[in-house]
Amino acid sequence: MGIWDNVKDFRKYSNQYLAAFTGTLLMLSVAASYGWTSPTLPLLLGDDSPLPITADESSWIVSILVLTSIAGPVASAWLIDGFGRKIALLIAVIPSIVGWILIGVGDSVTVVFISRALSGISYGMAYSSMPLYLGEIASDQIRGSIGTLLTVMAKTGILLEYVIGPYVGYRTLAWISVSFPVVFFVLFMWLPESPYYLLAKQRTEQAEKNLRWLRRTSDVQEELKMMQMAVERSKQNRGTFRDLLNRGNRRSLIIILGLGALQQLCGSQAVIAYSQQIFDQVDTGLKAHESSIIMAVIQLVTAALSSSIVDRVGRRPLLLISTIGCAVGTFIVGLYFFLLQQEVDLDGIGWIPLAVIMIYIVFYTVGLATVPFAILGEIFPSNVKAVAAAIYTMFAGSVGFGVSKLYQLISDEAGTYLSFWIFAACSTAFVVFVFALVPETKGKPLDQILVEMHTSTSRSLKCCCRSNAKEDLQHSA
Repeated sequence: MGIWDNVKDFRKYSNQYLAAFTGTLLMLSVAASYGWTSPTLPLLLGDDSPLPITADESSWIVSILVLTSIAGPVASAWLIDGFGRKIALLIAVIPSIVGWILIGVGDSVTVVFISRALSGISYGMAYSSMPLYLGEIASDQIRGSIGTLLTVMAKTGILLEYVIGPYVGYRTLAWISVSFPVVFFVLFMWLPESPYYLLAKQRTEQAEKNLRWLRRTSDVQEELKMMQMAVERSKQNRGTFRDLLNRGNRRSLIIILGLGALQQLCGSQAVIAYSQQIFDQVDTGLKAHESSIIMAVIQLVTAALSSSIVDRVGRRPLLLISTIGCAVGTFIVGLYFFLLQQEVDLDGIGWIPLAVIMIYIVFYTVGLATVPFAILGEIFPSNVKAVAAAIYTMFAGSVGFGVSKLYQLISDEAGTYLSFWIFAACSTAFVVFVFALVPETKGKPLDQILVEMHTSTSRSLKCCCRSNAKEDLQHSA
């Protein structure tokens, strides 16, 4: 009976999953650009490089994507509210397509830099737009799992680069990779626009039609009315940066920026971008690219698991477990590299940092890689979501640029151990932040979450309960 209930639930939500899966092909495309560096940099730095580069140029190839991702949300915020979530996502993929083509035809490091800059713009636009779309098309019961699908697809893109990259040529990899954004563009054209956006533009009939398709039912009047109320409430603000600084939105902004910083400072981006070079320093009996593939597979499986449990376990527990796991994991890996630099005999235990990095990836992916995007789509009114997502992506991109660039410098000058110990210290500090400020939003209607975030007596612990929600909604209407 349980299995049959699951089948019925899937059929009930199948159109929402279809829209989310097709939309998050964009995440696969932009994340592939990030994963591309792991198999490619050792090739470009090698003796028989198809395009010789220096160590400093390699760090720029990694970090320039993160740097230009800061510009993506600027255009994205304007497109999201002016032309809709769907159009914004379709436009977001175009720089990525051009970027892959440039790598396929280019013959200089400058061309690679330009390619990475364009890919970064797509990266920034995608990460600032997609959480809004997913959060607004999903039912309350599956909003968390659909939101984490963003990360599942991103990890799939990284895995594809890790798997394909070591076995094909430099330019061949680019031509294979360009197919990812092209497929997204062709398929996503046929998917529906967010009902919230349509209601905001007074296109009620189209909003109702889209909602019927997404919910696979004609009985959507009650939910449509709730959406309309949320839109009307949001219109009380103008949706500018100033609106993010009012009491409820300011609290939400602090939460999401803190999570954005934590995502970067826990070391995840450095581990993903430089994985092959990290594993080159560890004697495990496996080739570096084989260890990277195993890591990417574990990351993908964990992301898929997270998408299935985030609506059962909740956001806060996953974030706390994830942050603590990252702190412990990076400390142990740092200790191994410290002992290695001190020329301590570590023969026979090279498997320890490999195993710990794999466990670290599990902890990171189950919470920090997935949950912040689900929360981003939940804790802001619809008219400021675009601005909030843009600021989040720009802030996270700025921190990520520092991490990506400084990791190589610190590791070369002081040792890899210091980079990992910095990650461990940052993760430890953020455990307090998550515990004290991040609310629980599991299973709550978006309207209720917004009321709680804007209620002066509502603190993170109160956000874990459902009491007086209806009264709060009545008072706020």
